[in-house]
Amino acid sequence: MLEDDHYIANSKNAHIDTSVFEAAVRERLSGTKCEEEAVLEFVYDLVFSRTNIAPKEPLDDQLICRYLSPEKFLQFLHTRQIYLPMATQFSDPRECCVPEDYEAAVLRVLCSLQLSANTWSRLVRRKAETWNVSCWTQLDDHFDDHLLWSAYAGGSQGVGITVRYGVLRDSFARSLGQLAVNGVLHRGNVNYETLSVLPFNKHYMFRNEKEVRFAFRASRPGVQRILIEDIFGRFGVRISPAATSEHRDMIRRLWLNYGGEDRVQWPQ
Repeated sequence: MLEDDHYIANSKNAHIDTSVFEAAVRERLSGTKCEEEAVLEFVYDLVFSRTNIAPKEPLDDQLICRYLSPEKFLQFLHTRQIYLPMATQFSDPRECCVPEDYEAAVLRVLCSLQLSANTWSRLVRRKAETWNVSCWTQLDDHFDDHLLWSAYAGGSQGVGITVRYGVLRDSFARSLGQLAVNGVLHRGNVNYETLSVLPFNKHYMFRNEKEVRFAFRASRPGVQRILIEDIFGRFGVRISPAATSEHRDMIRRLWLNYGGEDRVQWPQ
């Protein structure tokens, strides 16, 4: 081994004790065929019961931002809708997956009983497809993280739409109707270190995003849309610090023409 191997230890690598969980899985799976959907549903529900912890919520007056590409911003202006894609449509393949320690425990049991893991993996994927998620960033600083504009707004020509957390939460809750199973809206800060309900767990490498989410299990598959006409006047617009003043002025005129309040910030 090199004397100086440039290795940085992972201080977050403290694993969960899953021994009791693993024993319950082993007992349930012993003497059964893994293809039996009901058995794997039981295992999944057992995982969910151990991770179904409500995330911490921001204060009602916390400002949150959704970064949009120019095309998505125009779509927002025209429809006044928030789109909630399925969790499996995000670029991070870990979205709504079973947390690592519980996944490893299930796979150990399957392997020891010589059962295929493929059916389990397909089930986890199907479950992830039932979650629809809206992602926002908590704004605590005058300046945004430059990488957020690149990753989610397509660069300096993108636009951020801003609103107070409590305003959007209450609007979403009123609008769920038949969209969500049991009408339940999950919401709060994404967890980068400990576990919350599945859509609120993300890898520690995403911690600088300071993400806030709204999520529900949809009663039908596919992208869901929630109309925010009732609170459109509570929204503002945020322009990238890297944008030109001409771009700022153009977005402001467009925003006002569509009935938005003159609430535009261009951090410099």
